[in-house]
Amino acid sequence: MSSLLGDFSYVQSSFPETEEILESFAQAEFIRLPVRKRFRGVNRSLLNCIQSAPKQSFLLPAVLDYISRVDTAGVLDEPYQYRHFEFWLDKFSKLDKAENAGVRARIAGKNVPRDAYQVFFPIGTGKTYSGGHFVAAHASPDVDTAIASFWGWMDAFAARVSAGQHHWSLPSTHPGSHIQRIFDQLFGRAVFTHLAHTSATLTLSARDLMTIENVHKEIGSSPSTLIEHSPSEAVVLVDDEGCFVGDWRRDDVEPVRQMLMAFKACLRWFENNLHHHLISLFAQDSLGTSDIPAFIQAVFGAVIRECEPAQEFNARQAKDLHDFFRIILGVKHGLSGTFDDLVAALGALSLSAIRKFRSFLEALGGCGLFDDQGKLIEDRSAIFNVLETVIKDLDRAIIDIHNYVDRLDVVMRIKHDVLGRKRHYVTTHSDVEELRIRIKHYDYLTVVIPLQDGKLYPLGVVTAHSLRKKVLGTVSQRDFCNREESKMASYLEVISVVDHHKTTLSTGTAPLAIIGDAQSSNVLVAEQTFRINDSFSLNGMTIESIDAQIQALATESSTSRAMRLQQRLLQKRIITQGCNGHYVHPMREYAEYISFLYAILDDTDLLTKVTKRDVVCVASLLNRLKSLMLGQEAEIIDFDDLPHDDSFSQLAAKRILQNVDMYSIYKKIYVFREQEVEENLELCSKGEDSNIFDDTKEQNGCNRVGQTKIFASNYFTFAKHCELIREDWLGRSLEINGARPEIDFHMHMVSTISSADDVFQGSTHTHSHDDELWIWVAPTQSGYERLASFLSAFQELPALKENALSLELPGPNAEKLEQVFVRNFPKTNVRTPDHKKPLPIAILRFDAGSINSRKSMITPYLPHLVM
Repeated sequence: MSSLLGDFSYVQSSFPETEEILESFAQAEFIRLPVRKRFRGVNRSLLNCIQSAPKQSFLLPAVLDYISRVDTAGVLDEPYQYRHFEFWLDKFSKLDKAENAGVRARIAGKNVPRDAYQVFFPIGTGKTYSGGHFVAAHASPDVDTAIASFWGWMDAFAARVSAGQHHWSLPSTHPGSHIQRIFDQLFGRAVFTHLAHTSATLTLSARDLMTIENVHKEIGSSPSTLIEHSPSEAVVLVDDEGCFVGDWRRDDVEPVRQMLMAFKACLRWFENNLHHHLISLFAQDSLGTSDIPAFIQAVFGAVIRECEPAQEFNARQAKDLHDFFRIILGVKHGLSGTFDDLVAALGALSLSAIRKFRSFLEALGGCGLFDDQGKLIEDRSAIFNVLETVIKDLDRAIIDIHNYVDRLDVVMRIKHDVLGRKRHYVTTHSDVEELRIRIKHYDYLTVVIPLQDGKLYPLGVVTAHSLRKKVLGTVSQRDFCNREESKMASYLEVISVVDHHKTTLSTGTAPLAIIGDAQSSNVLVAEQTFRINDSFSLNGMTIESIDAQIQALATESSTSRAMRLQQRLLQKRIITQGCNGHYVHPMREYAEYISFLYAILDDTDLLTKVTKRDVVCVASLLNRLKSLMLGQEAEIIDFDDLPHDDSFSQLAAKRILQNVDMYSIYKKIYVFREQEVEENLELCSKGEDSNIFDDTKEQNGCNRVGQTKIFASNYFTFAKHCELIREDWLGRSLEINGARPEIDFHMHMVSTISSADDVFQGSTHTHSHDDELWIWVAPTQSGYERLASFLSAFQELPALKENALSLELPGPNAEKLEQVFVRNFPKTNVRTPDHKKPLPIAILRFDAGSINSRKSMITPYLPHLVM
């Protein structure tokens, strides 16, 4: 194995059980299962894989591999994403809080106390935020924001910052090839296809706000009268398969109760009427069996509408009760039917007691009370025994009917089919706007998923209380912290920021904000990550290995290097004394450090624009990576002999870049980038999709500023196609301005950066070409005023001193632009343009490589939108 860092291979992993599990999913028995059971099986199998892995694991690559392969196999009816597993893990896995945290730690490769993550998130005193949490990269994401936001998501997921889901927001369906290459090496393409939230807008859905607490699923036979309602509880009726029938809400109780009271009043009248006729029957002077049919006809032949309670109903009550008899009980003619019709309908509903009671009355003639001539036998005991039986049987039959109509499935049918209150539900995809429209006066909305057979399966509810909150979810921003740089719903609150740009931040609560003077946001992220890892990581070393290294260093002279190594080893020895199961997996550390390094190199143009903070961080990253690679504490970069004066940063950067381990890393990156730039210049010239203008930001409300970095080897291709590329850029600027007139100042910088070999050898070249700054302003007074404001401030840039500047104005507005430049930027000479296409832009040329930082050399001089 090569001893150089650049040749170290990070091996992505899979679960050893994945193949066997996928084979089981392909079996007919599994395929025939309802989708909800397949979904449960898929997630349960993944959870089992995670829990059966060693406690000290870094399983994200294996988890993403599993999810992408399940999705590719078409095991479920819909795409299977990482967010689906987290949703199931939190809501349906039945793990307690500690077990859930353990699963997250294995996936994240880092098991540390939750309060250790306070260096990134305001989660002290056990605070957990409601709703979902986004860790967001800015629009048109570059390497710096992509990597900072990804590890921010990883930390948020492990710390469980919110009660809802955790989303990595990378607002691009096609991230730049350089970003893809870095993540492909570490985690595979699934990190983009199955993990990233690629929408340009940050919004929450019912899945983020759903709860299963205080949700009671009841079956149809449950008595509705025993259900107690409160604003914090939800009652959902399900069928025998667990599918959604409807909600039984507090405000449903009274209308249904009124209807049942009316029905029961009719039953009481029937009961009283029967008692009256029964007593009258037996009170006759001469009672014979021939009198019984008339008695039965008088009782059961009575028309329901003519009973005393029914005559007191108003028109609406009568209509509803008519529909109740007809639809719910099956009495064909409703209130116009007789009680005989009711008995027949109830019998069809398997309420046999009332039918048996009627049959008993019909059979009174043969019950021993009458002689052979059909006359009543004067046997008081026998008569009262029969009367007692009649009354008890009627009582039981009435109770039987009451119990039936009080059943939850019956009252739900009354709600839906009689009162016209239809099922009210949302799906997991419903966004907050839809939820707020549909919640109306209800306490909650049931969240369902549609099944293949048209049925719905209830998952949980979204409560009105949660929707009334001003803040429904939270956001952590990485490499930016201005709300306008991300399309964020108003109900989201920023709680965490890591940024190294000019900042505007307004929040309702105190955020965790890390704003630093560094050339890459990943310098700031790395510094905080060091704080966590240095408290819990052993870099993959054993206690024996640590002790052996401490002993070996004890014999060395007391150099600064030896003392630093001893210090780090002693810190690891302290960790072994009280680790309490906490750990940082070595592969997690490697993946963090190498990606931080990639981002810093990209944002600093290979350390050509750095501060002391940047180079110290890079040196630490390299030393940590080397230690992980060797399995022992190592230091390949130090600055002990460098003077800490104004030249320190440049000298330190040069030392880092001329280190062979460092060269082995960035050489591969820059060879790839030179090829990538060449390919994208060609693509852009043909009008095809490219990343030439991806690094573009809107700033200060009125500016749109971009940067394209090229190598000297790419200049020939750029010069060949520059007019077509400028025309493409102008077209984009005109389109943006047309849609949003306030963005009326557009600028793009083409900068030359050094090649990997030049940097390693310390070579400095005077390039034969110039770099360029393109400017287009809307042909309005405000547009020209912004140009004047920028030029007046920009002329003070130190890099412009001794710089051979020239200006080309190839368009029909050349005279107007020249006047603005002459008055506000007298440093430049106007050259005669030699262009085939008269584009209405200004082209400012300057020494190649002299102006290379948009953040420090352009942004401070940009105009502001005056509101």
